[in-house]
Amino acid sequence: MSPKKNTPMMEQYLSIKESYKDAILFYRMGDFYEMFLEDAIKAAAILEIALTSRNKNDDTPIPMCGVPFRAADNYIAKLIGNGCKVAVCEQMEDAAATKGLVKRQVVRVITPGMILNEELLDKGSNNFLLALSKTRDVAAIAYLDISTGTFKTTQVESRQSKIPLELIDEALKVDAREILLPSNFEKDPAYTQIRKAFRGRQLTYLDKSDFYVEDAKERLLNKFKTRSLEGFGVEHMAASISAAGAILSYVQNTQMQDTLHIFQIIPYDLKNFLIIDDRSCKNLEILTNIQTLDKKGTLIHVLDRTITAMGSRLIKNWIRYPLIDKDKILDRLDCVEEITKASHIHQLIINHLRSVYDLERLGSKISMGQGNARDLIALKNSLKKLPHLFNELSLFKSPILTGENIENQEDILKELGALSNLIQEAIREDAPHVLNEGGLINDGYSPKLDELLLISRDGKSWIAKTEATQKKETKLSSLKIKYNKVFGYFIEVSKAQATQVPDHYIRKQTLVNAERFITDEMKQVESTILNAQDKRNALEYKIFCNIRDMVISKASLILKTADFIANIDALQGLARAASENSYTKPVINNQETISIEDGRHPVVEKLIKGERYVPNSIKLDNIENQFLLITGPNMAGKSTVLRQVALTVLMAQMGSFVPAQKASICIVDRIFTRVGALDNLSSGQSTFMVEMEETANIVNNATQKSLVILDEIGRGTSTYDGMSIAWAVAEYLHDLDNKGVKTLFATHYHELIKLEDTKPRVKNFNIAVKEFNDNIVFLRRLVKGGTNKSYGIQVARLAGVPDIVINNAKHILSCVEQKNNSDIPKPLPKNLKKKTKKQKKIDDNQLELFSRNEQSIKKTLEKIDISSMTPLEAMNILNDLKQKSIQLG
Repeated sequence: MSPKKNTPMMEQYLSIKESYKDAILFYRMGDFYEMFLEDAIKAAAILEIALTSRNKNDDTPIPMCGVPFRAADNYIAKLIGNGCKVAVCEQMEDAAATKGLVKRQVVRVITPGMILNEELLDKGSNNFLLALSKTRDVAAIAYLDISTGTFKTTQVESRQSKIPLELIDEALKVDAREILLPSNFEKDPAYTQIRKAFRGRQLTYLDKSDFYVEDAKERLLNKFKTRSLEGFGVEHMAASISAAGAILSYVQNTQMQDTLHIFQIIPYDLKNFLIIDDRSCKNLEILTNIQTLDKKGTLIHVLDRTITAMGSRLIKNWIRYPLIDKDKILDRLDCVEEITKASHIHQLIINHLRSVYDLERLGSKISMGQGNARDLIALKNSLKKLPHLFNELSLFKSPILTGENIENQEDILKELGALSNLIQEAIREDAPHVLNEGGLINDGYSPKLDELLLISRDGKSWIAKTEATQKKETKLSSLKIKYNKVFGYFIEVSKAQATQVPDHYIRKQTLVNAERFITDEMKQVESTILNAQDKRNALEYKIFCNIRDMVISKASLILKTADFIANIDALQGLARAASENSYTKPVINNQETISIEDGRHPVVEKLIKGERYVPNSIKLDNIENQFLLITGPNMAGKSTVLRQVALTVLMAQMGSFVPAQKASICIVDRIFTRVGALDNLSSGQSTFMVEMEETANIVNNATQKSLVILDEIGRGTSTYDGMSIAWAVAEYLHDLDNKGVKTLFATHYHELIKLEDTKPRVKNFNIAVKEFNDNIVFLRRLVKGGTNKSYGIQVARLAGVPDIVINNAKHILSCVEQKNNSDIPKPLPKNLKKKTKKQKKIDDNQLELFSRNEQSIKKTLEKIDISSMTPLEAMNILNDLKQKSIQLG
C-alpha cells in the first residue's frame, strides 16, 4: 500500500520548513499560527498548550498546536527564553480573494540575538548578537543590537591559535544573547575554550564562507554605501571585518529587509578604558547581585537614576567601561556638577525626559518596516519635547550639555520638527494597532480618503434610516437590519412575523427563531458601502506607509538625537544619584595617589537598617602606603572597606561623584579583585581553584597603575599552604617590577603583619573591635596597626552557634595556646558540657587526632634501653623519631 499523499497545504508547510530546520515554524492560517510535527511537540511542551493532531483518524496523524496571532508575541518570548528560534511564516495573499492555496513565506526569523519587539526585551539592557573571528595573529569580536542599531568591534593580538583571555573576558562583559561562530570552529584548537567560556549561551554556527574577510568587507561596503572602511577606522582590522561581516550576513538571512538604522560600526581599543574583568565585575557586584542574580544590591541599582530606557542602557555601558582619559573624565564630572548646582533646571529636564519614549528602539523598529501607528504617535510625542529640552539645556555652559558638539543642530531640530508635525497632521491619536482595518488617518488629511469616508458614513446612515422606514411600512416590530462578514447586510424578522414580509424580500437564511432576507436595493447600497470601506482601508494603509517611509528616511537623525538624549539622561541620572546620596566631586590627580576621606560603600550604606554607616579613610600611594595589609575578625567589615575603595575608583573614572567627604583619585588602568567568590561548582571548579585562577590572573596582568583588591587569599587550602601562598603573593605584588602595585590585602594570617618590618611600602591596618565580658562590638573603623586576634569564637557566638560548642571551642583553644603543645586537651567538666556516650566517643576520637603521634613518640622513648644500644641502632631510632616529628608539623 503506497503512503498517503500530503495535502497541498502540508506540502507547502514541509517545503518551507526544509529551509528553517533549526527554527520552530509559525505557519499562519487565518487568525492563528499553527505548528506541526516535531515543532508542535516541542512548542506545546514549552508553551504548555494543547497538543492535538490533523487527520486524527489516519494511521499516522500529524501532531499540531497553535496560538492566536494577536497573542503571538508572548508565546514567541517564551520560546526564545527557552533557547529556540522562531521563523514567522505569513500569508502573502488575501485568503478570501484567492482561489486555491494561499501563498506563504517566512518574513523574519526571531532568535535570542535578533529581537525587535520591545515587549520581548529588557528596556535597560542591550540585546547583543556577537560574532567571534580570528586570523593567524589577531582575534576579534563584533556585536550588534538590532533593536538599537548599536554596532561595535574590537580586536587583540592572538598567539598559539588561542583566543586571548582578554578578548573572551570582553565578550563575557558584552553579555550577548547569541554567539555566532564559523561551522568549522569545532575543529579549532580554541573550540573547547570557547564552549567553556560561553556555557549556557546560544551558539549558532554559520557557514565558514560568511566569515571570509573579502566577502565580509564587501557586505560592509554595500551596507554603508562607501568605497572603503577608512572612515569607520576598521579598514585594516581583518579579524573585526570578518566578525562584523558575518553578523550582517546573519541579519540579512533572518530579517529579510533593509536595516537603515545600522549606519555605522564603531571600533574601540580595550586599552582606552579601565579594565575590570568579568570575575571582578561579579565579585564587586557592579551589575548583578551574587546571591539573587538581579540588580537590587548592586552599583547599577544605586547609580541608575535615569528616566529613559536609552539613558539606562548608557549608564550601564559607562559602568562597564570607565574612562582612563583624564580630560574626558573631567568633562563628565563638570557636567554632573553643573546639573547638581541647577536644581530647578534639573527638575525641568527630568519632566521633559518623562515624555520621551525609547527613541533608539522606536527608530530602529520603524526603520525596519515593523512600526505601527502607535509607534509613530510615540515618536511624534517624543520629538515634540526636543525644542523644550534644548531650551533648558542652553542655559548650561558645557558643550556636552548644550549640544554644541552636534553638527548642524539647528537643521536637525528643524527636520525632526517638520517630521513631528507631519505625523500629528496625518495619524490619528487613537489609531489601532492593526494597520489594514482603517482608522489610521485623520479626517481632512486626504480629500480622496474623506470622499470614501463620506460614502461609507452615508451608506451606514441609509441603513439606519431604512430600518426605521421598513419597520413603519411593514408594521413588523421584530424587524432589524444586521451585518456579518458572510452575508453582508440583511433584514432579520422573527419566525412569527416571517410570513408577513413584503413580496420583494428575498429569503436568505432560516434560523431556529428567525428568518433572514435581503433586497436588491440593500445589496446595491451594501456594495457601495463595502467597496468604499475596502478602498478606504487600502488608501489609509498606503498613506501610512508613505509617512512611515518619510520617518525611515530620517532614521539616522533620529538615532543621533537619541544618542544625545541618552547622554543627557545619563548625566542627569548621575547628578540625581549624587544629590540623593550626598556624594562629592572627586579630584583626578597626577600624583599616583588614591586618597579617600570618610569614604562609604555606595551599596551597603543604602541597605543597612537600624545601624549608622561608619565611614573610613584610605590613602594609597607609591611611596609609603602602597600595600595596605588589613587584619581583623570576620564580620568586622574588612570586605566592605576593600570593595568600597574599588567602587569609589570605578565611580570616579566613569565620571560620577563618589560616596566620600573628600576624594582625590589617580587614574588606574585595571581593577583586580579576589574577594571570596562563590564556588564554581557547576563547572567542576572548587573554591580554591577559582581563587588560584583569579590570583594567577592578578599576578600575571597587574601593572604599577593597577588597583588590586585581595580578600582572604589562601584560605581554601591547608593553613600552612594558604599562608605561604598569601605571603608569596603579597611579596610579589609589593616587589612587582621593583615598583609595586597599589594593593589592599585583607587576611586572617596574622603572621603576615611582619611584612611591614621588611617591605618599605607595606602598612598594617585593622578593623577596630571593642572587647568586654568576653564579648565584642565591631566598631567598623579602619585603624593603623596589625592585630593577632581573630575573635573567631566571639564571632561564632554572634552568629548563633550553641553555647555547648562555644564552650568546647574555648577549652580547646586554651589548650592549644599553652606553651607545651604536646599536652592533650582534657574533656570539660560534666557540669559545663553534657553529652551522650556517642558524643563522648566522637570527642575522644577527635582529641586523639591531635595526639596520636605524640603518644607514639613517648612510647618509643620509654622502650629504649640506651645502655645496650649500638650507634647504628641509635641513628635508626633517631631517624624514626625525626620522621614522626616532621609529621607533627
